[in-house]
Amino acid sequence: MSRDTDPAEPTGAVRKVPSGSPVLDELLRGGLPENRAILLSGGPGTGKSTFGMQFLQEGVARDDSCLFISTEQTQDELRDTFAGYDFELDDENLTITTLHATSGYTLEDEDRELTLKTLDGGDSVGEGYSAPFEPEYIVKHLRQYAPVDRVVLDSVSGLSAMGEDYDLFRRAILDLIRLFSDDFEATALLTAEESEPGSKSGRATVAVADSVQYNTHGVIRLWRENVEGDYHRFLEIMKMRGVDHDTRVFQTEFADEGIRLIPRMRTHPGEFVPEDFMPTGIDGLDALLGGGIVTGGTMLLQHDGQASPHSIITNLMRAAVDRDMAIAFVPPVELPPKRLEAIIERDIGDMDHLLENDHMFLVDYPNIWENTRRNVFKPRVHDDESADEVFQTIDERRGEKDLFTVINVEAQLPVMTNDELKQVRFWQEENLMRDEDTSLYFFNPGTMNDQLAEFYKNGSWQVLRTWINDKGLQYLKLKKSPAGFLGSTRLVEYTEEKPYMRIQRPPRAGEDGVGL
Repeated sequence: MSRDTDPAEPTGAVRKVPSGSPVLDELLRGGLPENRAILLSGGPGTGKSTFGMQFLQEGVARDDSCLFISTEQTQDELRDTFAGYDFELDDENLTITTLHATSGYTLEDEDRELTLKTLDGGDSVGEGYSAPFEPEYIVKHLRQYAPVDRVVLDSVSGLSAMGEDYDLFRRAILDLIRLFSDDFEATALLTAEESEPGSKSGRATVAVADSVQYNTHGVIRLWRENVEGDYHRFLEIMKMRGVDHDTRVFQTEFADEGIRLIPRMRTHPGEFVPEDFMPTGIDGLDALLGGGIVTGGTMLLQHDGQASPHSIITNLMRAAVDRDMAIAFVPPVELPPKRLEAIIERDIGDMDHLLENDHMFLVDYPNIWENTRRNVFKPRVHDDESADEVFQTIDERRGEKDLFTVINVEAQLPVMTNDELKQVRFWQEENLMRDEDTSLYFFNPGTMNDQLAEFYKNGSWQVLRTWINDKGLQYLKLKKSPAGFLGSTRLVEYTEEKPYMRIQRPPRAGEDGVGL
């Protein structure tokens, strides 16, 4: 018997058992928790049985003793099911047994009743008699296989004949879990069918009573979904107690070795990832982005009009000042000048000093700032200050400093057409932007037409979206990026100390393979 563990796990942590899927093991920080029971739920054809056998085949390869218990298929049917895979079904470390409920006789009762038999027709007692199909006899029947290292029960749904009593079934499942964990000292996978596939939440509950998922240490869900006319299979780790697991959805496909999770990577491999990032000053956000905002790139920050983007923007501007960059700023229209200047004074630096020394340039499209200070430009008011001319002046005055451009698109909308906005952006990038210049655009997509919003999205290296849900919680999601945790959704929490916000770190952030 072999016990492989993750060397990165701290002393005293639960040991991990490789699952047979390298990607799933990475999502779980090493594999399934040892000596725990995990529920694998899903509808027909989603790969539950296949993944269960794949888990056992990994054990066979590691010289673990393995047990596969089927409540739905005979030995011959199982062999037909797994014929297309590279499974060693006759290995000496693998035992396959079957059981189900059928009408028969017991020693205690001469009347016919539901009795425990193997699916191949064997009696659990012998001589034409079988044990009643009741929890204590099922446990007693299975105890003969102890001890084993890995066990798969496929499926729990096949035990529903024990009765419709919720509490009875829950106790029976708990007894089986204790049998596998305590008597067998095994890591167990229990499969179960899903119910309510059309639920409004989009997530089906588990058949044969919800108690199954509450009794198990973890829940992994498999399902099928129609994507643009074609059905695809998916996997999601719904829970895994004590494990900082990846919460994103992965697609699955059948392969020679069983179930394969894809994509292995959601962002570009290392040779395509930019070398330099500008840290945001917010640890969780930097982890989500794979290091920060890409230096020399463009980021788009979308918000829903309720979630504030200002703390993120302020921290990015502070980071630019720390890197001795100049800032070209088109401020948001919803923040009045006195309020915005107070924020800049508190978090970024003395605004008069920044303006006077060509470290900040403020482009006032709505004409709400006083024009008495150097580097406050008003393209809407002064004929000699068109957008092109303003940014040409900014380029001349910044000297050798790299430029961080921060633009609230909504502030430009009243005075520029969609075509003008596109032309200005193309002109700036073509004529003014240097290799290390970095841009941030932010807006609420609900304030503009879809075509313009897509224009900014398509032209950005990184896209972040923030919103507040119906529970009043603010989230961030990385929707586009050459690095980081693409597709990951993180909670936003505000604090009383700098950087005044905390963003939930993605699972495994900072470890090898980030951006998986």
